[in-house]
Amino acid sequence: MLKPSIPNGYRNLVSKISSELDDLDAFIRRRTAEGYWRIGKYIHDHLLAHKGRADYGESIYPLLAKDVGRDASTLQRIVQFYRAYPIVAPARQLTWGHYRSLITIKDKDTRRKLEKEIIRKNWNTKDLRAYLSHKRELTAAEDDDKPISQLKFTRGRLHTYQIVKANPALVEKIPLVLDLGFRLQQALPSDVPRLKEEDIVELVFKGGRISEVQKVVVAKDELFTYQAHVDKIIDGDTLLTSFDFNLETSISQKLRLRGIDCPEMDTEEGKKAKRFVEARVKGGDLIIVKTYKDRSDKFDRYLADVFYLPLNNIREDKRNAPRDPKGRVGVTTEWDPAFVASEGKYLNQELLDERLAVKY
Repeated sequence: MLKPSIPNGYRNLVSKISSELDDLDAFIRRRTAEGYWRIGKYIHDHLLAHKGRADYGESIYPLLAKDVGRDASTLQRIVQFYRAYPIVAPARQLTWGHYRSLITIKDKDTRRKLEKEIIRKNWNTKDLRAYLSHKRELTAAEDDDKPISQLKFTRGRLHTYQIVKANPALVEKIPLVLDLGFRLQQALPSDVPRLKEEDIVELVFKGGRISEVQKVVVAKDELFTYQAHVDKIIDGDTLLTSFDFNLETSISQKLRLRGIDCPEMDTEEGKKAKRFVEARVKGGDLIIVKTYKDRSDKFDRYLADVFYLPLNNIREDKRNAPRDPKGRVGVTTEWDPAFVASEGKYLNQELLDERLAVKY
């Protein structure tokens, strides 16, 4: 087949079309970033208006994902984008691909310098990811020579609560209640000894019920310690857990590991940190959680110290070993919450020890 002759002006036509397509692609990428910024603001403002609903902030993402046709992780990243750039809309020279990488950088000054570098060197998103990967490799090499930070922590005491005034809706009927944390309150059994506000008590259980309420003297930093089950490992420093109060009350809560910061999940380092956590605890596992209210956060999130027992820690003495909930003997000590609370591995520090997180 003969190749058709190319008339004068064809190369100019190709150049014009290519230029318009490049401009169109750049416009779409910039417009995507601007649109996502506004979407992030809508979600952020909506959450702020409903911050009194402790569980709403976690449930809204899967609900929105279903109703608007976007996955929940993208919506969470969009909100993170807005919170990193809350004052003005992002610079027009940068695209959403650039911002996905930029929001992983916590320090604002470092982020601003890198924005200018991207524009000056005309980096595309592939160039930016390569630069960040190289920087992380250099930082990791430098960190190998630095001493590992050691977190101070308190293991806490299970089933121990403070007596507080009841919520206004109940105070006339039930003046004093147990503060379970997470804005949850529990009525005291009718036969407990006389107690007053700010007393601390320990609940003793028998047959799955409260058999005794003992007044105890413990430090307040030992409170808000619970047994919980892992529902989902979100990333290296974030877990979704269900709390077991051993009462007719339960709650699921997303927790961030206190004192540490793991890389974001769109990095290989972040995926490695998550795999490390998954190798130590998995869905359904019992853990002990010591919680702290995050005073710097607007959405009632909680920080946590997490303690767990390695799966290979088996009681070999079957004669004295207690039975697990299914009646089996030779039970792993993970079934004993008191043992995990006192002897369990400290997950936060392990992530630091393995250099999978930095102190935050």
